[in-house]
Amino acid sequence: MNPTSVRQLSGADAAEYAELRLQALRDSPTAFASSYEEERLVTPAGWRERLIGTADKASYGAHIGPQLAGIATLVREQKLKQRHKANIYAVYVAPEQRGQGLARALMEAVVAHARTMDGVRQLLLTVTDGNAQAQQLYASLGFMTYGREPDALMIDGRRYAEVLMCKPLAPY
Repeated sequence: MNPTSVRQLSGADAAEYAELRLQALRDSPTAFASSYEEERLVTPAGWRERLIGTADKASYGAHIGPQLAGIATLVREQKLKQRHKANIYAVYVAPEQRGQGLARALMEAVVAHARTMDGVRQLLLTVTDGNAQAQQLYASLGFMTYGREPDALMIDGRRYAEVLMCKPLAPY
């Protein structure tokens, strides 16, 4: 097996990122609020812009050898009263690469990055209700369930609930 690495992505990774992100939206539409139909319209410049890291956002990629196999994004809240929180979005590992610890490695990298963001005290994420594997992973990383949003997503007339999870980075 090729060596695995996790690193922060940049605009130079846009083509690979776009390909994997669109695969995620096609293959797992219930796992994301964004849709394939919307995201396929993003321009190459738009994908590059998304991957430009700032003090308030970063996207990470897990590579197996040269191949991008997993992604995750961290975004800090922008409102003054909520800047102590950051959200983790778009966590995905290609099906053929699952079971190798890539999601855990991505999450650990994102959590470590969040700890470097001045003032961030809490991480938030959502996971589709019924995705037990993801919920177990997040729980093992210290995330706890604090709620459930019924009808969080509506896809082809079918409703999907989301489980709301948080992880404190500082004592409550």
